[in-house]
Amino acid sequence: MKNLVTLSPKKYIITKARTLPVYKCLITENWEESKLATIAVMRKHQNGKLTTGIYLVDLMALGTKDTFFEFSHDESEFMEKISANQLIETNYNLVHNIIYGANSFAEEHNFRIHKDFQDITQFILEEDNEDIPLIEIEFGMNGKPFVMTTM
Repeated sequence: MKNLVTLSPKKYIITKARTLPVYKCLITENWEESKLATIAVMRKHQNGKLTTGIYLVDLMALGTKDTFFEFSHDESEFMEKISANQLIETNYNLVHNIIYGANSFAEEHNFRIHKDFQDITQFILEEDNEDIPLIEIEFGMNGKPFVMTTM
């Protein structure tokens, strides 16, 4: 009898998600104007299920403000859940540059990136290295962080 070890969804993402092919990337349609992007990066398992990282990214100052994942889910159910968010399909290089660029900008200005990005959802993305072409994206306002508060 084989000794099967089952990985938890978090452990699977941390150790194996980058071996899955990127299937589809979605982004808020008006991210350039609003400077706030909801991004979904989907990776496809051999059985057709998806593991998706969702990132709420503030390009003005805070970087990844919120993030979570959905593990081994159906595409149709996920698309139904997010249908009200007006997301459009885009390429991986763009979302990678937005997420990592916004996070670098935030950290340079002493803002903390969401803990779950550091702990888990960064592993749904490719490593941030020279393999991903650099895209010039403006962060902040005139190169400085801009935080808007509401009352």
